Amino acid sequence: MSEGDKRGLLGRWFAGKRPPTADAPGAPDATSDLAEAAAEPPETAEPPRAPTVVATPEPTAPATPPAAEPAPAPLEFTPALPIEEAAPKKTTWWQKLRSGLSRTSSALGSGISAIFTKRRLDDDTLDELEDILIQADLGLVTATKITAALRRDRYDKEITDHEVRSVLAGEVEKVLAPVARPLDITSTHRPHVVLVVGVNGSGKTTTIGKLAMKLAREGKSVTLCAGDTFRAAAIEQLMIWGSRTGASVIAREPGADAASLAFDALAAAKAAGSDVLIVDTAGRLQNRAELMAELEKIVRVIKKQDPSAPHDVVLTLDATTGQNAVNQVEIFGKVAGVTGLVMTKLDGTARGGILVAIAERFGLPVHFIGVGEGADDLEPFDAADFARAVAGLERKDDRG
Repeated sequence: MSEGDKRGLLGRWFAGKRPPTADAPGAPDATSDLAEAAAEPPETAEPPRAPTVVATPEPTAPATPPAAEPAPAPLEFTPALPIEEAAPKKTTWWQKLRSGLSRTSSALGSGISAIFTKRRLDDDTLDELEDILIQADLGLVTATKITAALRRDRYDKEITDHEVRSVLAGEVEKVLAPVARPLDITSTHRPHVVLVVGVNGSGKTTTIGKLAMKLAREGKSVTLCAGDTFRAAAIEQLMIWGSRTGASVIAREPGADAASLAFDALAAAKAAGSDVLIVDTAGRLQNRAELMAELEKIVRVIKKQDPSAPHDVVLTLDATTGQNAVNQVEIFGKVAGVTGLVMTKLDGTARGGILVAIAERFGLPVHFIGVGEGADDLEPFDAADFARAVAGLERKDDRG
């Protein structure tokens, strides 16, 4: 076998070609040829090296490129609905309120439906109804008023559950209407000092932020005092609300004395000519005497600068706490002189009936109710809306 034949055989082998075998007629013995080639010394005197083999495919004739296909037309998207219909609808305030009071209204509605289904109103049904109203936290006084109204007008007559709920809404509205009063920020005091108090987790700081937003939209200048010095998160939260609303924020490091901070905040608000100073306070349990004593100190220190301040002491009540809210109103009222209420966290788990019992017992103004975390989720309290939402009825008009 010549040297060229040997090299050709090796090249075809490493290129992945199958060498001819002895099975084919007239084919040379590939095995012996390879052995013979490997046994022959190289023609040069250089030491043998391992061969570097690159498998190169045999050249092929260039393929004729296919004819160019026309570019596909751009896809067009046609929405199934017009954009204004496909976009999610904004939840109205009434819808949020009904949803927030759904636990109370559902409990009342199911209980009333169970005992009033085209049956005559008698003593037994009135007793059952009174129990249902008390269990919904409406209070004994209000429950008695509702059953007395039914006894007076419908006794021994057939009555439907819808008629009972209408009477319920009317009596609840009578209780709430006198306390539905806005927070009156006047120009008599500058700054008008609002002290916000409440137990841990009642939504004080969030309520302050929402209130600052409302006041800013009314054109009032606001200073915030981060008086919840026990929680770094509360200080940070108030700073964020300050940046959102354009309000000045007076704060110190966590653990600072809250009373001296309130004193300095009032001085700063006066110097800046702020219309309103809102003072946050640390959440405290109403049964912790030492914490309530600290709250008394804050009030005393504020009065050293302005004997008429604080001009409003607003208590935030968590609507999910039920009967415990009554104790909070009583004790915070004695310590800090509560002048008004804000009910928060009407989120579907609320026991909103307790506000009726509180209004009946204490007669304190209810300024706002909160139904969420958004800046627009704090609205002035409306007695008629609240009463009809509690009773599971629609609004009397279409205000949305």
